[in-house]
Amino acid sequence: MTHEWMRQDAVDILQYLPAFLSRSPDFKSTNDADSKEHDTIRIAIQDVLDQCYVASATWGLERWEELVGITTDTTLDINIRRQNVLSKLQNPESVTKVFLTNLVNRYIADKAGFIMSYPPEYRIEILYHGGQVLDYEKLRNAVQTYIPAHIGFKLITYTTGTLIHYGAGTVQTYTKTAVDMTTGYAISVKDMTQYAAGAVVHNYKKVRIGG
Repeated sequence: MTHEWMRQDAVDILQYLPAFLSRSPDFKSTNDADSKEHDTIRIAIQDVLDQCYVASATWGLERWEELVGITTDTTLDINIRRQNVLSKLQNPESVTKVFLTNLVNRYIADKAGFIMSYPPEYRIEILYHGGQVLDYEKLRNAVQTYIPAHIGFKLITYTTGTLIHYGAGTVQTYTKTAVDMTTGYAISVKDMTQYAAGAVVHNYKKVRIGG
């Protein structure tokens, strides 16, 4: 916890006294010793106050564990021990989605876990980012302690990210124009000698457009 209510820098008693007193070696030595003792007391007061809160307790955490009936296990990470105590202290009359979310995030480093509820199926899903769970076993035990017996639950790890697709290709436009130049002619022959001559003219144009 923060101690904004108390000065955080080391004290120098001489700064509150007339400057000419610091010119006396004996007086300065005495006040320097008093300043160090004053700072020692300041740090001790803050340390004792830290033990009054589970979230900041260190050497006093064992007293909290005794209060809520938890056997002290000093091999556990201190943050896990704190979360175990807080879970015991928070004893709600009813287990809500908000309560479970807060409970779950005590065991998740980034506090980004959330609950998906499926009432018709009597189950919930607990989702969290991969690699953020402080202790899977403690998380599972905490949920089992408070979740109603008829509700099932599943722990799900998920990962978020951005996926970008890049594509490349060519588009071609092709137009083919066909011109039908069908031609025909007829010769009528009478009962006389006839001479016929003619020609067929083909006019063809091919247009090709490439893109």
